Amino acid sequence: MRYVVLPLLTLVGVVLTAVLWVNVFHLQPVLESTGISIKEWLLIDILWTVGSGLFSWGLSRDIAIWSTDTSLLDDDDKDHALMRMVNTLASDLKMKHVPLIGIYPSPEVNLYSSGPFPSRSVVAVSQGFLRLNEREQETLIYSELTKIQSCDNALLIFCHGMTHGFVLYISRLLAFFLGTSYRQTEGLSSSTYPEIIVNTITTFFLTLFGSIVVFAFARQRHWRGDKQVLERYGKTGLDAALTALQMSSGNLQHYDLFTMALKANHNPKFWE
Repeated sequence: MRYVVLPLLTLVGVVLTAVLWVNVFHLQPVLESTGISIKEWLLIDILWTVGSGLFSWGLSRDIAIWSTDTSLLDDDDKDHALMRMVNTLASDLKMKHVPLIGIYPSPEVNLYSSGPFPSRSVVAVSQGFLRLNEREQETLIYSELTKIQSCDNALLIFCHGMTHGFVLYISRLLAFFLGTSYRQTEGLSSSTYPEIIVNTITTFFLTLFGSIVVFAFARQRHWRGDKQVLERYGKTGLDAALTALQMSSGNLQHYDLFTMALKANHNPKFWE
């Protein structure tokens, strides 16, 4: 049921938000001046929103691997500790398909999982993640595998993609101009905090009701994952794993929010 209800609520939320701002700022004449009726604009909005979700969902695994520069392990790495751990945990969960396994270059302690289906998924860890002890690594990877198995990842990607795709051009345009101005004065790269802030604000307010649905589901997804970890490793294991993530001192890397949607929930701390 949630595979129908949550996407539908997200879509309705995005559309209602668009209708709200059109009415608040009296934009009906502007839209009608294009020669397209309000009903046609509404249909375009719906098609664009759903199309963005499908795009995010279908390509999530490949874009996740590409955008994080993840190096995948293969049969030549079958004796790698990470490979053995993921295979063992997947077997314990009775998963029919073991996801691709990779490592991406980042000093922070982090990991992500992504993909439209359990059979087309990936679990990757940062280089900093490998500094954790075996128990902490196992607990965090187990949590990600449960999200793949339950298809929570795929559902979140689809809903998240619907919200971010709707405001992609608006948020990126504003972020570009502010980020460019900031870089000229501060000498920073394109990965600046102003761009992150602008993306966050515009995406949230332009998809207000839809974003609330996505945020609520993301929280629920984490609770379910934590519950399964708690059942297997106990409160001590869960607390140790969460502490390991929270103590990360790696530099914040900037990804525009649409890319974050494509990558599902690569940074678990983003939603905390």
